[in-house]
Formats: sequence, structure tokens, C-alpha cells
Amino acid sequence: MKNIKQKILIILATLSLVIGFFAVPAGVFAAVTVDEAIDSGTSKILSTGKLADDWQSLGVARSNTPASKEMRQARYNDIVAYLNQSDRLSATDYERTIIGVVSIGGDPTHIPEATTHKNLVEELYQSNAMNSGVNAIIYGLLALQTKEYAVPENANFSIQEMVDKLLSLQKADGGWALGGAVGDVDMTGMAITALAKYKDMPGVSTALDRSVAWLSSVQLKSGGFKGWSNENSNSLSQALMAITLTGNDPKGALFTKDSDMITALMTYRTADGGFKWLPTDTQSNGMALEQALYALTQYKFYLNGSGSIYDFVNNPVPQLIETPVEPDPSTEEPSSSAEPGTEDSDSSDSNVSSEDSSTTTSISDGSDENTEETISDSEGSSNVEKNTTDSSEAGIIGDTDSSTTAPSKEADEEAVQNTSNNANSDNAKSLPSTGEANDYMFLSVLLGASMLLVGVFFLAKNKRKQNN
Repeated sequence: MKNIKQKILIILATLSLVIGFFAVPAGVFAAVTVDEAIDSGTSKILSTGKLADDWQSLGVARSNTPASKEMRQARYNDIVAYLNQSDRLSATDYERTIIGVVSIGGDPTHIPEATTHKNLVEELYQSNAMNSGVNAIIYGLLALQTKEYAVPENANFSIQEMVDKLLSLQKADGGWALGGAVGDVDMTGMAITALAKYKDMPGVSTALDRSVAWLSSVQLKSGGFKGWSNENSNSLSQALMAITLTGNDPKGALFTKDSDMITALMTYRTADGGFKWLPTDTQSNGMALEQALYALTQYKFYLNGSGSIYDFVNNPVPQLIETPVEPDPSTEEPSSSAEPGTEDSDSSDSNVSSEDSSTTTSISDGSDENTEETISDSEGSSNVEKNTTDSSEAGIIGDTDSSTTAPSKEADEEAVQNTSNNANSDNAKSLPSTGEANDYMFLSVLLGASMLLVGVFFLAKNKRKQNN
């Protein structure tokens, strides 16, 4: 009888410890909201004092805390240095750089500090992007939809031709891939992201429906996705981009297996505010953080009805420099002695800042050294086993032309407000937490702690009986 009681105590103690160990982390995990995950990820990037690449620039630009003008200017200087030391650029070089320049508030059609690559959009249109692989098609569409760009007369392709080419590369299963006959989650997610804007073009809507159905069919029970060989956060982030841009709910029935996509992505969060690549990793990964950050911001855009994070026309960001509106010479200047019943016009109206992206220019501060982290064509896919980027030394930037228009602080603050409005707080939109049990977080933690204490008590009691 004594042995039976001891065994029961041991079983109860073991169960208590198991419940406690699982309940406490679950409660803590559920406490983190989407906004908090975005904020902590942004903070981790900004704490380095620089924007290291174009994808960091995109993620931070769409976060709740845009980078300072000084940090964005430093990134612009890095880009100029990179352009000045690069005689030839690949199509994907143009494309990611266009996205990066727009993200920091620059104008990719007007980079006066560059020696040769002064109009990246025009040079992209004149490149061999159509024959540079599926990556170039995808990122070409994403880059060219950031703003409303004029198509040069000597362009080698059109948006319609790019869309048609990407549609022709869709696999039989509904996905896209770098090669082979089977779809790949990462490339499929990116292709859907690029095509979502053009759903009204012939054949696009049908292709999107097929690809969304395929993503749902390959989703894992965990709510995540498998890349080439492993379940990882990068594949999940790219799928999240695609799902939200096609108007599907990543927490809805179609994309909820044992768990949903948002909850699954949050399991990759690390204690330092970053995101890891593999479930088994113990430390955060730079590429995983970048992709999770802009994917979560796209999820917020979806909830807020703000469209695409790649749309910088309807979702503007702080500009590096604002060009004042010149007064219209055809407008007659009102007399200071206006007749009764007429309104005097304040002459200061002519100095109102404009946010017209066609006249936006970035300026260089003449820093001596800058570095640019480049991504090769093959690295355009987020589904790579080695998350590394090559760093190359940049040249020296010359002094800025003193005639350059000074930045407008008021316009910059207004654009910051626009960004803030597009990333409303959880209180405004009741954003879901990262775990379904968030409302019961306190009870969950309390239960876990209690069960831990009960387990320890039973073990101690059993040990005392054995000693007696």
C-alpha cells in the first residue's frame, strides 16, 4: 500500500511539473501582440544604428517606428556609393535597389549623386529582365508598382509582358519555383505578391486562385510551411505576404490546420526581439527578421484595409527631401486693399511643401566610407539554406551641391503621420494577439506556477516518506 501511494505521488508530481512547464511559456507567449512583435523587431534593427540593406529599409519603413532622417540619409549614401562602384548591374540589382530607395524616401528616377546610374527605373526597363529568370520577373513587378513611373520609349518590356511571362512560368500544381516541375513555397509566395496588384488582367485571377489553393494544400499541421528541405520562418513569411495580399485571412479556416499562420510565425520569435530561421535554432537570424517584419506589417495592412506595403503612392513614407511648390505665375496676386466681401490670400501659401514623388530628391552628406550589402540573383529567393549576404567596399562620395533644396521638416513630419495612420495601433483595430489564449494569459501563468509548486511539494513529501 505504501508503494502504491508513493507511485501516485510521483505520478502527480510529474504531471504537475509537465503542466507547469508548458503553461507558463504558453501564457507568456500569448502576451505578445502583433504590434509588439513588429516594434521589438524594428527596435532590434534600429539599435544597430544603420539600415543594412534594402529589405530592412522596407520593413522599417512599414513599421510603427520609421527610421530617422539621418539613418535614412546614411542608407541613401550607401546606395549611391554602391551605384558609383558598380559598372554593370543585373536586373535584380536594379529592382531591389529601387525598392530600397523608395523605402527610405528617395526617388529612384533621380539620383544626381550617382555617376552613371542616375535613373534606376529607366535602366531597369532597358535591362534584360525578361530573360533573367523568375526572380527578375517577380521583383521587377514589385519594383515597378512602388510608384507610378513613366515608361521610356526604348523600354525592352511592359508590365503586361512581365505579367504574362510570370503566368507562363506557373507550375502544373499551381505554384512557382526556380526550376523543376514542382512548386516551391517561397517562390510561390513571392509570385503571388507580385501578381496581386494585377488581378484584373486576363488570366491573373485564375492563376492566383490556383496558387492560393496549392499553398493551403502544402501547409503543415503547425501552421507553417516547408522550404526546400526544412520547415522555416522565411517560407512562412513569404506565404503570409501572398495570403494577405489576395484577401485571405491567415488565421481563417483555409490556413488553419492544428495552428494558424500568425501563431506559427510567432513561435520563431527570439528573446532579443528577432526571429530565427529554423524551429531548432536558438538565435535570431537577420534575414528571418527582415522577412518576418515586413510580412507582419503586410498583415496589419490587410487588417486595416491599407493595401500593399509595396504601394508607396497610397501609403507614402517620410521623404528625404521635399520640393516646395513654385507659385503659379498666371495667378494674379491679390491686392492688399481687397474690396469688401473678398478674401485676402496669404502669400506664404506659395511655400507649402509638396510630396510629389516625381520631384523628390535625396542628398548626400559626403561621408567618407559606406558599405552596401548586396544580394545576388540567386539570393532573390528567400528560401536559401545559408542566410548570408556579401559585403563590398564602396567608393567615396563627393560633396553635395550647395544649391540642393533643404529638407522640409514639416513635410517629413506629415509623412511620418501618414505612415503612422497606415499602421494603426492594436487599440484602434483590435489586432489579435500572437496566441489564442491571450485573454487568459494571467490565469495560464498562475496555473503553471501553481502546478510547478504542487509538483515540487509532492516530490519533497515523497522524499521525506522514503527517508522515514
